[in-house]
Amino acid sequence: MSTEEYWRITVDTPVGQQSGSLALSLDDTVCSGRLFSEAGELTLQNGTVQKDELRWQLQLSRPIPMTIECLAQITGNRIQGTATVAAFGDITFTGTRGDGSSI
Repeated sequence: MSTEEYWRITVDTPVGQQSGSLALSLDDTVCSGRLFSEAGELTLQNGTVQKDELRWQLQLSRPIPMTIECLAQITGNRIQGTATVAAFGDITFTGTRGDGSSI
C-alpha cells in the first residue's frame, strides 16, 4: 500500500539554490508523485524503487524541452540525490520530511 510523503527540497542549480516541495508515493517497486517548484507542478514519470534507491524522470517544457533523470535515497527524515540534466550534468538536491502544509 502506498502512502504519500512530503518533502521540502533544495536544489543546487548552476544559477543558485532553488527550493520546492516533493510529494512522493512509494509502493513496493513503484515511485510516483509530484514536484512543485518555480517551474510549476511536474509529475514524476517512470518511477521505481529498488532497495534504498528511488529513480524517476521529469519532463520540462520550458525554458527548453528536456528530460531530467533523478536518483535519490531516503534516510530517516532526509532525502538526498542527483538530477542529471543533459546540458548541465549532475545537480544535487537535499530535503527534509514535511507534513504537506507547504505544498
